Amino acid sequence: MRWEKDDTNAARDTEHFQRLLKALDVAPAEELVIQSDDPVYSITFSTAWLNLVGKAAAKPERNLVIFHYAGHGTTRAGSFVFAETSAGTRVINADRSLIQPVTGSDYLSDSNNTDVLIILDCCCAHIATRAPAIQRRTVEILAATSCDTPNARCGPENTFSAKLANEIATRRRQGHKRVDFADVFQSLKGQRVNKVWPTYAMMVGMFSVGLALNGNPTVDIAPMPADYRAILSVNISKDITPDELVDLSRWIRQLPPFASVFIETLLI
Repeated sequence: MRWEKDDTNAARDTEHFQRLLKALDVAPAEELVIQSDDPVYSITFSTAWLNLVGKAAAKPERNLVIFHYAGHGTTRAGSFVFAETSAGTRVINADRSLIQPVTGSDYLSDSNNTDVLIILDCCCAHIATRAPAIQRRTVEILAATSCDTPNARCGPENTFSAKLANEIATRRRQGHKRVDFADVFQSLKGQRVNKVWPTYAMMVGMFSVGLALNGNPTVDIAPMPADYRAILSVNISKDITPDELVDLSRWIRQLPPFASVFIETLLI
């Protein structure tokens, strides 16, 4: 999805996204371009999005909806919105129109077999990654920005969309059998696009979306949990008490199923 009056080279990012889908052996995406003379542009977007998700949800087999947005992003009253221009005179509330319909249970129940992957290549995209929930299906967001770097500014060939497309194409050339988007994010996190930190969020579920790279369109989310790691340096005091060690051990055992702690390097 993009705006007709966009001035961020969003059309070029749409090409990057289509290239990403081609590397995954997925059919080309339907492109929604919000016209500058559309008086009900927010309804146009909501209707198109709900119709798309509704068609997927009506199918009995497990399936995946991938959404991509490139353009301006900003905030309004604490909500993340898509903006037609940097002036922000025409906006679409993405929190309400895009995120809530697929993360809440009013539209998609926990038993539904529809997973959703949302790619946001715009400023302030990280705001859409708040408040995750745990259910059986998956809603995953890859955002171009973070709290520390809210503005997504880079050349047309070095955008978040371009980085995603290049990473997946590289894995295909290297002979990878499948791609897991949490793992792709982990690679991009180490590459930083023009010193802009991207953000990953599992809004619903416990497992990252995985797609085969051999032409099999099956969506598989079960075998590999989302591998988004926080690397920490921990110093243990020499005067720590046995009770404090017990508390630490108890805390580790009580971590949710999708989280774990392991030691990579031990310095004595």
